[in-house]
Amino acid sequence: MCRAPTVRVVFWLKQMIWFFDKEGDRLRYEISHDRGSGCYRLIVTRPDGSESVEELDQPSDLIERSVELMNSLRTEGWRVS
Repeated sequence: MCRAPTVRVVFWLKQMIWFFDKEGDRLRYEISHDRGSGCYRLIVTRPDGSESVEELDQPSDLIERSVELMNSLRTEGWRVS
């Protein structure tokens, strides 16, 4: 009988980073958490070095915005590498 994998949440994790590729270009997608302020940040660094930063207060807002942004990147042709 197969068991579902155990999911563990790591609370000490300060950031998560994904890389996306499109036509030889690379985009960096980062989520970070500032424990001091409690703020979550969504940071996207484009291949030309330009960076966009969004700050969110609630984890639920972070998840919702992250899904929107990742879907938008996929629509633009970016693929997780």
